[in-house]
Amino acid sequence: MARMTHIKKYVDSLPETVDMHDVNVRLQLLEKVWEEYNAVQDPLEYNGDDETQQHELDREAVTETYCELRARIDRIILEGRQARDVSLAESQTPRATHESGNSLAPKIKLPTIEIPKFRGQITEFRHFMTLSAV
Repeated sequence: MARMTHIKKYVDSLPETVDMHDVNVRLQLLEKVWEEYNAVQDPLEYNGDDETQQHELDREAVTETYCELRARIDRIILEGRQARDVSLAESQTPRATHESGNSLAPKIKLPTIEIPKFRGQITEFRHFMTLSAV
């Protein structure tokens, strides 16, 4: 339980920028502590002694702490992946620089499309329809 408390203190003190490798190492440690706890706790709960109810209460508290830590670490990892994906996408987007130094998306000049005009002459209507269908 002491190691889980250390991991909780670590997660509580995380700064804005996080070393994702360090967070993943802490997650692996948390999983190991959880497995070890269950290996010790299971026999205590199932031996049927007078302290079984206390062991079950202890498990409830530890389970709550584990779930809270696991969810927080999972969110940190997810946010880190999303930030990395956004950063990667931005770095792969070609940028042009405006005279003032601002980074702008590239501007593409499309050709001007001439739209035919129908002037009301019935003899020109068929030609107009042919041009506007293209």
